[in-house]
Amino acid sequence: MGCSCLSLALMINKEFMMISGVTLVTGTNGGLGCRIVDCLLGNGVENIACHYRSESDAISEVLASHNLDPEQYLFKAELTNEEEVQAMREGIEAKHGVVTNLVNIAGGSTNGVSWKLSVEDFQKVMDMNLTSTFISCKEFIPGMRQNGYGRIINTSSVVGSTGVPGASHYCAAKAAILGYSKSIALELVNKNITVNTLSLGYFDTGLIHDVPPEIQEQIKAQIPMKRFGEAKEIASTIMYLLHQDAGYTTGQVLHINGGLYS
Repeated sequence: MGCSCLSLALMINKEFMMISGVTLVTGTNGGLGCRIVDCLLGNGVENIACHYRSESDAISEVLASHNLDPEQYLFKAELTNEEEVQAMREGIEAKHGVVTNLVNIAGGSTNGVSWKLSVEDFQKVMDMNLTSTFISCKEFIPGMRQNGYGRIINTSSVVGSTGVPGASHYCAAKAAILGYSKSIALELVNKNITVNTLSLGYFDTGLIHDVPPEIQEQIKAQIPMKRFGEAKEIASTIMYLLHQDAGYTTGQVLHINGGLYS
């Protein structure tokens, strides 16, 4: 499952490309997370740990295509369960060392107008997005603080800023991630730990596959670039934020949406 990724050598001489330590990417069982890992590996990020919740065939194939043993680089956990996330952290540290860079891609949604959503459905989507981000950060921040260095990248969505019919719970969760990330960025700035958020538009993999084709075409028509984004266009931004020289960028929201929202 190769990914024709933008070579970072176009922007940064690889002799000076410095991404320190262990990078954990959550949600790599999903299409977007899986492709992002493929791009990161293709651009030289080798000390990578991949979280998955259930299915791992696709990410296993990606790792194998880069000559990496899935047994050494795949870690399973339910991110809404503190004990499982703790066990995942301990497993990563035993094999690779303390996580330096945390990239939270994991998330999900369901459909339903607000007045018909059950409290359980609302909470489930909040947990998949906001609670999972909180628990992951909570578990890995202490190691970064002890080392005096870290990079955290959380994932929001354009709909967290604009809203969208039929997904008020998802919009609420993604908007909350923005405020949470800005707050912990201020808490961690004195420990040389940056926290930034990717606010993603519509991409050609992941949740978009749950949208009927005719609605996909309507969405494309609203995007100034008239297309969905590609995983490599997220990975390039992640590479920048993970770079040691990106230490003056924190508490920021980077909108990657083809001009749909700024």
